[in-house]
Amino acid sequence: MTEDNAVKEVERETGSGTDLWSVIIAPFIWAAHFLVCYVGAAIYCQKLGRDADLGDIRLLVLGATAVALVGIGASTFRLWRVRGRSLTDNDFEYEHDTPEERHRFLSHVALMLCVLSAVAVIYVTIPMLYLSSCR
Repeated sequence: MTEDNAVKEVERETGSGTDLWSVIIAPFIWAAHFLVCYVGAAIYCQKLGRDADLGDIRLLVLGATAVALVGIGASTFRLWRVRGRSLTDNDFEYEHDTPEERHRFLSHVALMLCVLSAVAVIYVTIPMLYLSSCR
């Protein structure tokens, strides 16, 4: 490894690659969305009764869903760009313990968590689209 390559590896390890925040931001957005939707609906239905129409709270849930999907999409786009810079070849095997392979592995894990979180946000929203009252 030349000195120039070693400097690039150190730069990537110290902040220009995938870090822990990039890995956990999408699940955090999903968890916040889940809490806003379910706690908001629970409070709404408790205050207005079991026969209350879900029209007003539906708007809150759809707005929170849009915000969550935009946040997860922004995180996905950023990780996709980081992942694109980290692919030096088509070798997806992680046989060695190098900074480059750790960086690639974390970017793949973070991308898959973004996909999973987006699906989870959509699943949280589905009941609100089909229900008409708090019953």
